[in-house]
Amino acid sequence: MIIVSTDGSCPTDGDAIGWAWVAHGSGRFDSGGDAHGTTRVAELTALRRAVEAHPGDEPLFVESGSQWAFRCASEWLETWKAHDWRTAAGEEVPHRESVQALDEAISQRTGPVRFRWARGHVESPFTARARELAELAANDWAAGRGDLDGLLLDDAAGRETPEAPAGGPEPEPVGARRSPTTPTSGPGWELDTLFD
Repeated sequence: MIIVSTDGSCPTDGDAIGWAWVAHGSGRFDSGGDAHGTTRVAELTALRRAVEAHPGDEPLFVESGSQWAFRCASEWLETWKAHDWRTAAGEEVPHRESVQALDEAISQRTGPVRFRWARGHVESPFTARARELAELAANDWAAGRGDLDGLLLDDAAGRETPEAPAGGPEPEPVGARRSPTTPTSGPGWELDTLFD
């Protein structure tokens, strides 16, 4: 089973958002954001990106600190879909585009997906790191540094990233990183092992 913690961040609704996911067993992670959004859009985006990043048949267990996002994914989504994306009150589903994108990601995955609410941001290295990465992404987007076209910058800013030699291995996607050793979730595990 794959277990992933997620978080979304939006310091002020309508402004920049950030999202992140962190996989428990592998230490892989990803984060990103947008120049405008809401807390709920950030939380739904984190769930969707976690599902999209883990294709395959293995069961996927995604946890969220947002009870609203958890309930959207695990309770309301199927009912809304069956009622032409309307709530029980007959109103259009809030953040419909984000909810539909999450539904599509779940539908395209061959293995089962389950969601869990991490009550009150129950502290674990994974939820803490997802929260930190989402906040950093929101701050980057708010400062105008978010739209980097998927590139990571290093201290040699402006230098082009070398391409892989012909016939060589493809470069690993940004954010889909694995620590040199497989991390565990026990005491003494260092959060910085999430980074190369």
